Amino acid sequence: MAKSPAIVLSSGGLRSLVAAGLAAREYRIALLHLQDGRIPSTQAAAAFAKQVEHFQPLKSWSVAVPAFRQMALPLENAGVIQSTSSDPYSPLIPMRDLQILSIAAGFARQLRAETLIWGAQFDQKQTDALAKNIELVQVFNSLMDVQTPDSPLTLRTPLMGLEDHQVIELGYQIGVPFNASWTCQMALENPCMSCPACARRTRAFRMAQLADPLVVKGKSPAHAEKAPPTPR
Repeated sequence: MAKSPAIVLSSGGLRSLVAAGLAAREYRIALLHLQDGRIPSTQAAAAFAKQVEHFQPLKSWSVAVPAFRQMALPLENAGVIQSTSSDPYSPLIPMRDLQILSIAAGFARQLRAETLIWGAQFDQKQTDALAKNIELVQVFNSLMDVQTPDSPLTLRTPLMGLEDHQVIELGYQIGVPFNASWTCQMALENPCMSCPACARRTRAFRMAQLADPLVVKGKSPAHAEKAPPTPR
């Protein structure tokens, strides 16, 4: 029986990579990358290109969405931002997740795909964030039932509820190339190994007792004392 098509949202990051690896076992995947103006946009796009080369998807898109940064809340009015994603300023974009999912749903219609894969991941200790995202998935699927009753579309989040190290272990089990991912919040040649996103990735690999192929041995962390630059 032929596999049905599915759209995988890919930031070029580690979780997107593992989610795509899982989806490829069950679906004919297409990969969608949104150029959202994050600081390491070039690095994220390069990682996405590596993922496209690895998975050989049914189709791939890299789409610019400059409106995300144009609508972002002023940094000085946002309060304290604590983010371990590769885009530390993503909380400044109103309704960011809903907008990303809606764009992906449009591309899913183009392929007549019935499944949308999102690599969002919050572990069991992040109770509020986990509950919020589970509810978002439920509401989004209900909205799709209303908007496209003749073309069903279901959002799936295969990594939701997993611990960070479990995502790494799962990725190794299915053989994804972790060097085809970018996590760092900096726009550098190599990961800085000191920003919150790199620290989270390092802990995950350490807990999984596995080697991270992006770690450059013999080099000291770049910009070790600097925080991500303020967006212009």
